[in-house]
Amino acid sequence: MSELIFVTTENCELCKKAREKISFLEPYFKIQEIDVQEGYQEYLLRVPVLLKKEKIIDEGIFSKFKILKNLVF
Repeated sequence: MSELIFVTTENCELCKKAREKISFLEPYFKIQEIDVQEGYQEYLLRVPVLLKKEKIIDEGIFSKFKILKNLVF
């Protein structure tokens, strides 16, 4: 099973909404939620961010369409 990294931070309403939008991926990917302060500081102003093998799948306001498009290509 492939792994996705969901970079988030505390008290982030945008992160909560993004988490709901990526929940449909859970049967297909292991989603590891990591705080931006734990080694992902380069994304500090971009949270939430979804990564697959260091490639940004989506960031900010998540879109299911953009997520699927970036996971396929």
